[in-house]
This record gives sequence, structure tokens and C-alpha cells, in this order.
Amino acid sequence: MWIAKLAKGIDIREYGSKNAGLTNVFRVLGWKPAIPVVVIDLLKGFLAPTIAAVWNAHTVAAGGPDFFWLPLAAGVLVILGHSFTCFAGFRGGKGVLTALGVFLALMPVTALVCLAVWALLTFTTKYVSVGSISACVCLAVLPVIGFLKPDIYPDKISAGLLILCLAVAVFVIVKHRANIVRLLNGTENGFGSKRRTPKDELPAAGFSKKEL
Repeated sequence: MWIAKLAKGIDIREYGSKNAGLTNVFRVLGWKPAIPVVVIDLLKGFLAPTIAAVWNAHTVAAGGPDFFWLPLAAGVLVILGHSFTCFAGFRGGKGVLTALGVFLALMPVTALVCLAVWALLTFTTKYVSVGSISACVCLAVLPVIGFLKPDIYPDKISAGLLILCLAVAVFVIVKHRANIVRLLNGTENGFGSKRRTPKDELPAAGFSKKEL
């Protein structure tokens, strides 16, 4: 929302799909404003559990208690904070990129496999929503395998992390319920297609005097 405001002085939630996420920013404003959205969403997801894990490691090294659950809690909170941000009337994005950042920190191999599934399904079907939903199915299935077969799985999957994966997968899929309806109705926009947002509806870049 901030990037769209800086780039064109608009509330991105009033254009296109009306979602404050990467796909809508890309379709309405183009690839240049989309790049910082990718970076910021990924970084905040990655940094929240990473900072929590580092802090906990220092606490344990100093002889304090082991708050092993803290990185998981940080991951939950950053995804919820992204999707229901208090800075935008609790109307945020769908949490896909932020969730990817979280799981890159907590279980990098699984996260990269889910990213590969997202890329494969997005570019073969031309629907970002199909890629995102498929990646969430992967996020729900792979950690179960890792939890049951820890000796052959590359990431260490604890019970808490498994629950987090299942919860996030369901949460993100539910956030895509409107996309699922459009897919079933054949009205979903394909990847690379721009929403019909006339250029003259978009104000010039920057803030207006009234807004300042």
C-alpha cells in the first residue's frame, strides 16, 4: 500500500483486484513498483523468526530459559500482521510472500521446493493464484513427511513447526477463496494480464498538496 502511494499517490486497494499484494501492484502499476514489494514482504517474513531465533540463542547461551517456540510465534505474528495490518485498517495482503520469507528462515529446503512448485504452476497455468494455492498444498504435505520420516528429510520438522505449516497453508488458501471462485467461474485474470485500469484514472506520481 505504501509503495503504491509513493509511486502514484493511490490506495492500491481501490484498483484492480483491490488486494494490497504483489500481483495487484504488478498488474496495476507495473514491474518497477512490484520489485520493492517483493523485497519488503520477503524480508519482513524472513527477519521476524530469524531475529527471534538469534535472540533465543543468546538467551540460552547466557544460561537463560530456552524459548524454542519464539521463532514460530514470530512467524505467526508477522504473517497476521501482514494480512491484517494495523497501518491500513486491518486490510493487508494474502501473506504468500511473507509466509515464504518465514519458512525460508525456519525450513529453507521445504520453502524452496514450495517456491519451485509456485513458479512451475504459475508459469504453466498462467494463474498466480493456482501457483500460490499449489505451493500451500505442498507446504501442508511435505512437513508431514518430514515429521514422520526425520531421518530422510532435509529440514528438521518439530511438532510446533508442523502445526504452523498446516495452519499457514489453510490460512493462505482461505485468503484465496475469491480467486478460487473466479477460477471455477473462468473469470480469473491470468499472469501477465493487466486489469482494466485506465491510465487516466491513475494520478501522477507523488503526493498531492492536499495529501501533504
